[in-house]
Amino acid sequence: MTEDNANQLEELVKQLKQLHISEFDHAVLSNLPNLISGLESCKNIICDNTTTIDEKEKAWSQVVETVELLANAAKSDHPRDSLGASGAFELIVAFMNLNVNNRPRVDYQCLRALANFCITHDVNRQKFIDIGGIDVALNCLKQKKDLETIRASSATLLNAGLNYNNVNVGIVNKDGLNILAEILDPEHVLKKYDDETARTCVYFATRVIINLIGTAEGKREIGKTKIITSLVQLLKYSSREDAVDDDVDILENVVEILETVALESDEVQQILVRDELFTYLLDFLEFSKPPLNCEQRIIKSYGSCKAAVLKVIVSTAMSDSNMEPLFGDDVILQRFLQWLNSGPERDDLQMCSALSLGNLARSDTHCTKLVHQFKIGEPLANVLKTSDNIKVQHAVISVLKNISLPVENKAIIGSLGIIGLSAPLLEKDTVQPVQLGVVGILKHLSSSQNNISNSVKIILGEDPADTETPTPLSRLLSLIKRTDEIPVRSEGTRVLVNLVKNLWSELPDTESGGISMKTLRQKLNKLEIVEPLVIMVIESKYPILQNEGIIALTILSMDDTAKTGESNITLDFLTSKKEKTPAVVEEQSNEESTPAASSSSAPPSQSSSPQILNLLNAITDIILNEKNAYPDEIRSNACMFLEKASKASSGHQKQYLRQNVPPVIEPLIKNIEQNPLNNRLEADIKKVLKSLD
Repeated sequence: MTEDNANQLEELVKQLKQLHISEFDHAVLSNLPNLISGLESCKNIICDNTTTIDEKEKAWSQVVETVELLANAAKSDHPRDSLGASGAFELIVAFMNLNVNNRPRVDYQCLRALANFCITHDVNRQKFIDIGGIDVALNCLKQKKDLETIRASSATLLNAGLNYNNVNVGIVNKDGLNILAEILDPEHVLKKYDDETARTCVYFATRVIINLIGTAEGKREIGKTKIITSLVQLLKYSSREDAVDDDVDILENVVEILETVALESDEVQQILVRDELFTYLLDFLEFSKPPLNCEQRIIKSYGSCKAAVLKVIVSTAMSDSNMEPLFGDDVILQRFLQWLNSGPERDDLQMCSALSLGNLARSDTHCTKLVHQFKIGEPLANVLKTSDNIKVQHAVISVLKNISLPVENKAIIGSLGIIGLSAPLLEKDTVQPVQLGVVGILKHLSSSQNNISNSVKIILGEDPADTETPTPLSRLLSLIKRTDEIPVRSEGTRVLVNLVKNLWSELPDTESGGISMKTLRQKLNKLEIVEPLVIMVIESKYPILQNEGIIALTILSMDDTAKTGESNITLDFLTSKKEKTPAVVEEQSNEESTPAASSSSAPPSQSSSPQILNLLNAITDIILNEKNAYPDEIRSNACMFLEKASKASSGHQKQYLRQNVPPVIEPLIKNIEQNPLNNRLEADIKKVLKSLD
């Protein structure tokens, strides 16, 4: 560059800077060829080994002034097309690569220009990629020269990647996550400078990461970098006691990132536990507070952040890989148990604890230890007594459902009043998951025939002398009758199956709590019990559920404590001509199944077109098995039901069965060569026919 050229460029830049803002953009665009020509001359001087140091420094000074001018012009929308196509992009990146002596003002103004060129401009963003803009911005971040450069580098990557994932994928592929992790680590920026600019640097860096995890590549790679450790350390720093309002802006971004990646990535969840970061999350939830005298917005934000971290904690405890390490950490486990006792004023801790413990209680060994060694039942019962927070109640019900499953736990859980405490939640029709959870508890606690006391509590309540409080059974029957939720109705009916099995497994004169089995049986062999069982056999499209209903109805049809013959309720249903239309749609419920459950996953026997069935139709349909939907075990159970019912029936009921059963099932025996039967099934069918002779 000649001295005249230098003077001309200097004078032009000076004139443009003096213009009013309304004239500035137009003037820059009008003089853009001269400005680009001047920058090219500056580049030639800088690259020319024959020029003096003073000449080079003069050129660098002109570069700074000119690029600053272009960066200011790019604040407006309309100049960006021309600026991007002028060659300025390429020159700016070239100057950054030539700036080997680390002139901060050069990098700063060049980055400003790149950042402004890319605002809402996809063509310029793609050019930013093509000319190596990602590389120069990341290189400046990696070197951490000064705060202004760090801030400008982060802003450049942020602007370029906003709603433009080609840039974000490029950042990820160039190890940008690890480079950004260094910026986020409080030791490298925030603790070193501790001022507003430092916070802005970190804030921009976190926003860049939010862009990166919006891509599949970013989500996939984040667990392989140092970023999770940096984020958790930043969470701790930005929520310290002497934090200021600007720290909360960073905190919001950190929590958003952690929530996004931890809820979806098992790899990230493992890092949180393996790298001993999990405790920091617990500390944040339990101890962190908004800055003193902050705005209401900040207080609200803290609440949202805590809610998000709670989700991360619970999700981390859900990881199969973390179940053993967390359960084996006595400090963490005891902390969760302490949180249960924190009282309604810290319902967030109670909810987090219950949900996390529920996730850890996914093996019989863990469930048994929680009940026998850690005595978890007592604090859970206390929460049900004292909390009216439905979310907390749901969390407690969830963990109780899990720990009620092992046989060793059923008596202890039942002895704590859990049945009576949870039963009122069956009336919470607006929160169906809570109802389903309570039904699950009742099902588990009544599933063992070795523990009659739980069944008695379901039937009579915790205190049989209390005639004012509705019994758990009455609440359950009311729910089964009114609910439209098929899983709730099906699982509720399975509780009835358990009660029938349990009470008829004992001799009639056996007593429980001073009440005979005969008296208790009479409370079950009633219309309101039998009808749901019949409906499950007729309507369910899952053979396992139909089978359970058949077993219970078989027992009730033989009841030795109720009147037999024409007054037997089950026989009334079996020999009734009243028809019922089965449900069309049904969801499969969560299952701890009987052995027959695994024997069939075939579709239901009912055709896709509407059918009209009564109980006898449904039973014979199962025996016929025309669509190969039922295993022989269930078909044999259906035969047993008909046989026992036939023996218990008399009068017109017996006659009804004689008229309707043989014509349907006799062909199975007659056509046995064409349709071979299991030996046991064949024998069972013959027993049915014989019982009707």
